[in-house]
Amino acid sequence: MKTSSRFLLGFGIFILVIVAVAVTIALVGGNEQVKMLPEDSPEGTVQRFLMAVKDQDYTKAYGYLHLTPDQLKYNSYDNWIQSTQSSRNASSWKASIVKSTVRENDATVDVAVEIFRPEGPLANPVNTNQVTFILRNENGKWLINSPADLYWLY
Repeated sequence: MKTSSRFLLGFGIFILVIVAVAVTIALVGGNEQVKMLPEDSPEGTVQRFLMAVKDQDYTKAYGYLHLTPDQLKYNSYDNWIQSTQSSRNASSWKASIVKSTVRENDATVDVAVEIFRPEGPLANPVNTNQVTFILRNENGKWLINSPADLYWLY
């Protein structure tokens, strides 16, 4: 084998190792301990909802939702879990609370969701969506009224 061929082969292997290490760090490196917000706050409710979805604990996540009878008709628990699982498997994501507004019995929590989808060498692998959660306080517990689905993960 020529010296130039060996050099190119070695350089190619070096690049593959660098890419593999970068992807591993990107996917595993974000597992640091998250500071939990107060459970009786709108921000804490949204945080726990998103963590339950991320952990694929859909029963727990569904418990943070307040669905009206019309929403229940279109968002049955089984359909919600199926859409969540299919979208969850399609990408990796993380969320950050950007801003919250709390009134007496309702609140809004704006969340930036960064979705990682490797699409090719020239595409931006991170898409950021802004999601506004609307919550209502019922009997001292904050519940999410909207969004009732996980459209931002698709």
